[in-house]
Amino acid sequence: MWIRRWLGAVSGVVCQIRIAGSVHFLPVTRIKSLQKPNKSVLWPEVNGWLGLTQSLLDKRGQGRVIITGLEFECHSCHICLRELRVKQRTTVKQFDKPIVSLVKAPALTNAFALSTLVTPPLGLAYLAGSLRAHGIATHIVDAVGENPDQIFPLSFCDGYGIGLTMAEIVAAIPETSDIIGLSCMFSNSWPFEWRLIAAIRKRFPNAQIIVGGEHATACSDYILTTCRDVNVIAMGEGEETMVDIVNAIRTGNDLSRVGGIAFMDGEAIHTTKRRKRIGDIDSIPVPAWDLVPLENYMSRGLGHGSMHARNMPLMATRGCPFQCTFCSSPLMWTTKWSARKASLVIDEMEAYVKEYNVENFDLYDLTAIIQKDWIVEFANQLIRRNLPITYQLPSGTRSEAIDEEVVDLLYRSGCRNMNYAPESGSPDTLKAIKKKVKLPRLLNSLQAASKRGLSVMVNIILFPRDTRADLLNTFKFMVKCAFYGADDITFVPFVPYPGTELHAEMVAAGRLPPLSEAYFIGLLTHSDISRVTSHNPNLSERQVHYFRLLFLGSFYILSYLFRPYRAFSSLIHILRNKPRTKGEKTFIQLARRIIKINALSSALHKP
Repeated sequence: MWIRRWLGAVSGVVCQIRIAGSVHFLPVTRIKSLQKPNKSVLWPEVNGWLGLTQSLLDKRGQGRVIITGLEFECHSCHICLRELRVKQRTTVKQFDKPIVSLVKAPALTNAFALSTLVTPPLGLAYLAGSLRAHGIATHIVDAVGENPDQIFPLSFCDGYGIGLTMAEIVAAIPETSDIIGLSCMFSNSWPFEWRLIAAIRKRFPNAQIIVGGEHATACSDYILTTCRDVNVIAMGEGEETMVDIVNAIRTGNDLSRVGGIAFMDGEAIHTTKRRKRIGDIDSIPVPAWDLVPLENYMSRGLGHGSMHARNMPLMATRGCPFQCTFCSSPLMWTTKWSARKASLVIDEMEAYVKEYNVENFDLYDLTAIIQKDWIVEFANQLIRRNLPITYQLPSGTRSEAIDEEVVDLLYRSGCRNMNYAPESGSPDTLKAIKKKVKLPRLLNSLQAASKRGLSVMVNIILFPRDTRADLLNTFKFMVKCAFYGADDITFVPFVPYPGTELHAEMVAAGRLPPLSEAYFIGLLTHSDISRVTSHNPNLSERQVHYFRLLFLGSFYILSYLFRPYRAFSSLIHILRNKPRTKGEKTFIQLARRIIKINALSSALHKP
């Protein structure tokens, strides 16, 4: 009983509702308002049976329904009520003219995944902002944001989805949508997305369906030949491309004149000339956050970083100038790195603080700190503004520009978390993957950051070329990271994402199968702590799994031995649901997910 009470406290969602074979969650504070039969409440759009969602609390629904009873179980008090049935369907927001609908699919995960990105759709918000700036009516269906508490089993593998189900997503798209865009950033989500596209096509037979993102850019030919419901692939940076596609479709102009796209021309694939990156990124319209259910993210402390706060995604720079062989950034963004004016970034932050009561910003930049002058100017201006916020750098950070001076400015300006990405402690591996990093310099930077009070995480990847000697060097480096003050570490086997140089090399060498649904489903296990897939000819899957557990276990044991107070502070943060490090947040999210999946499994097998 006590463990259930504790997990309920950490998650903030302690009520489990079983409706027609699926499980939904609701805070205990709303129990009283649901006990009276025939009570009218606002509700989100679904078909037939309805799941209780946080949308009810935020009153974001568009219609009214009648509650006639429900079957209810609370982990803390085990209250049981009757069944819930909807008497009247709700209505989706409708428009009286053609509209572009942008769709974000649910987040996919495994029961024991150490990372699941349940974050606001920054990319779609930017696209919507650009479309509206050109007078194009736009709507966003954010499957994750509309119901971040709902988890459901996937039909095609043993994973799970977080957010709206496929039927709920399709029903939420306005009927007047003539152009529907989907973002597919990660290849492991494609098996769900092509099924979603087929369902969308069934309801919208005449709509133009556009797919963009990292996966679409890397696999445009595969998508167009295997998923004929897709009309156009938008490759690379999307704001200008999406505007041009919409205008070309609606005016009947030739799509071949639009740069940076691919489409079927009869039975042949037509790929247009690659579009240049946007030169003046300060001219890009701000994200259309009013189209996204931000409060559902903020009230739960969801975001890319580690802090449990009212988090807001932000992008201060774009691109990365490096060409690491395991990364698809060069294909998606080229190697151009551009920084926005620091004053404009801070203006945007200040506006969000006033409008959304933001407490923390997560910078989603691929590589935010490249130029020391820029980060110094940004930090100094932020200090002068004296905004009541913190910010984090949860993506991989370069260490070259981060010395004691910069670290001090970062901390005084509100930075509390940084993520270093050396990827390996082996000089041979670093050279092979084209990772231009000096490990001694990184360790000095890490130590300075830790001493100043920043929480530091280090990323490590087990690469296909790694030998036991390479792993030994990486292990030694990991020990140094723990000694120098790193709070967290990730140790994941290499994931061969299409679009990376290393993936192309392995395909050419016959070490990877052709692209297929099974291949993409296999990528879903990359952060699952309970299993691994080895692409290393020197190591079996069992050995890779062993090394992963050894590295993770050794690091945290050493980290707590070097700084015993951390164990106590981490326990307090976890119990209070106030994580300060990535490890603490991962533990809390993993505990929540396991409880929900166990409840879901019990409900589905209940006679």
